[in-house]
Amino acid sequence: MRQEHIAYLETDLDYHHAAALAATQVDLDKEVIEPVLIAWHDRKAGRMSPVIEGADLNNRWRDYGASHGGKLEVDIGNDFAFIYADASAFDVHEASPYSNLHDAEGNEYLCQINQLDDTKQPTAKACVPLDEWTSKLT
Repeated sequence: MRQEHIAYLETDLDYHHAAALAATQVDLDKEVIEPVLIAWHDRKAGRMSPVIEGADLNNRWRDYGASHGGKLEVDIGNDFAFIYADASAFDVHEASPYSNLHDAEGNEYLCQINQLDDTKQPTAKACVPLDEWTSKLT
């Protein structure tokens, strides 16, 4: 995984500003065609993503990024780091013909969209009710 560093000496840097700087930097990179942020570390606040309970805060986020296709790590000052993967190699899929909908009582259904008269209202003709177990499969 390649690394780039943006020197930032100001003390007012927050996560959102650092993330914007990193995104600008990765957009300029010719080797990462479709950048996707997959991991980050906010050293100032002691936070990381993904959150991995019990993990070493200083290294686990980087291990995750490297093992999940990370191509470029962008460090901003000494306080923030972002790892990007490249999604350009993945196939683009069309929109799903199915949607999960809820009725007025809160029951969940898996519905075939093109069979619905109203795309927000489940019907017996187009939908199958989901229970607690089957709703986890969709």
